[in-house]
Amino acid sequence: MFWLVIAYLLGSVSFAVLISRVRHLPDPRKLGSGNPGASNMLRLGNRSLALATLAGDLGKGALAVALARYAELSSLQQGWVGLAAVGGHILPIFHRLQGGKGVATAAGVMLVLCWPAALIAAMLWLTTFYWQRIASLASLLAALSLPPALAWLAPSLLIPVTLMVLLILLRHRLNIGRLLAGVENRFRP
Repeated sequence: MFWLVIAYLLGSVSFAVLISRVRHLPDPRKLGSGNPGASNMLRLGNRSLALATLAGDLGKGALAVALARYAELSSLQQGWVGLAAVGGHILPIFHRLQGGKGVATAAGVMLVLCWPAALIAAMLWLTTFYWQRIASLASLLAALSLPPALAWLAPSLLIPVTLMVLLILLRHRLNIGRLLAGVENRFRP
C-alpha cells in the first residue's frame, strides 16, 4: 500500500502545470486542448517546454516503478505501482483531479516494467504520428499494443497494464469520438 500511495503522489505532479507556473505562462488546462501534457504544450507553441513536460511525465512513471523494483517488489506488484502512477497523472490530487491522459507516464512505467513492450509501443506511436499527424490516434494505438505484447513478453503484467490501457482509453473518449467523426485535430508540419 505504501508504494501505491508514493506512486500515486509522484503521478500527481503535473509537469505541464509546474513548468507553466515557473515560466509565468498560462495554465495549459485552460488553453489548446485543455490537457496538461506534452502534446498540448507543443500545440501551444513551445517545443522546449513540451520536451521538458514529456521528460518529466516519463520520468515520474519510470521513477515510481524503479523505486518499487529497488524495494524488491515482485513484477506484478511493480505493475500495480505503475498503474497507481498513471492514475495519479490522470486524477492528480495536487491539481484538483484535473490531469492529463496518462500516455507519457505510462511510457515511463513501461520502460522500466518491460522495455521491449515499451519499444514496440513507441515505434507504433512514431509510425502512426508520422503517417497521420494525430497524437491521440498514435497514443491510442500505442496503448492498445501493450496487452498483446505483454501476453507474449511478460504475462504476469497483463492485468495491471490492461487496466492502465483501459484508463488511457477512457481518458481519450472525446478524442475517440472526434476520430470516428473525422474531425480530430492534426499537428501541422
